[in-house]
Amino acid sequence: MTENIQAKAPAQFQRKTIMIKKGLQYRYMALIFMSVLLAFIVVGLDILWTVSKVVTEHPMMQPLLEELSAMMPLFGIKVVMYMVMVLIVAAVVSHRMAGPVFKFEKSCATVGEGDLTHRVYLRKGDQLTDLQDQFNNMTGAVNEVVKEYEKFRVEAAAAGMGDKAEALSKKVSEIMPKFKV
Repeated sequence: MTENIQAKAPAQFQRKTIMIKKGLQYRYMALIFMSVLLAFIVVGLDILWTVSKVVTEHPMMQPLLEELSAMMPLFGIKVVMYMVMVLIVAAVVSHRMAGPVFKFEKSCATVGEGDLTHRVYLRKGDQLTDLQDQFNNMTGAVNEVVKEYEKFRVEAAAAGMGDKAEALSKKVSEIMPKFKV
């Protein structure tokens, strides 16, 4: 069944907006940013501690400490540049996660309204492609069950149980107003 679904996939599309699910993406980017910033701080403090220990044990290394102190503004500028690059990479990475989540939310709403023919197609490189396959298999299976229900409803109506078949059809229409097989 998966092969059949994949064969119907539309042409690849490109999202034009990087920030699709802002809340999710901002949290994800903040997590990455804070992790890298923490690593910079830990490494920086370790280097500072090591250099101060060496200078304390070997006073002739004092000019090295003075030279490093003079380079601190340049080091600060480099750290800011690195962190900007981290934010850009985090935005791209979060986009690869948030895009599929957004697509699944929209697809769930579409299927919930009754369109059992709807399928999810993610871009190459997006995350959650296994979920895409399982979602498409699930909606395909539900669609098959509904087709059997429709066949049964038609047969029941023909066998003189039209009132019960019609009541069942109305109930399904209440649950999924835009129901289509």
